[in-house]
Amino acid sequence: MFTLKEKIYLLKLLQTQKRKSWLGIGRKDPVHDRLVEKLEQMVRNEQVNKEHL
Repeated sequence: MFTLKEKIYLLKLLQTQKRKSWLGIGRKDPVHDRLVEKLEQMVRNEQVNKEHL
């Protein structure tokens, strides 16, 4: 399992890759979008749970 810092880092890295695809450098993969969504949700959940503990 990844720590919160690792998840945030991966999310930023994936979002950077998405920006490159908007510029036409790479092709957009649907798996990429699902990974970004899942990581965003995991980060939000951990942050909310951390506040309530």
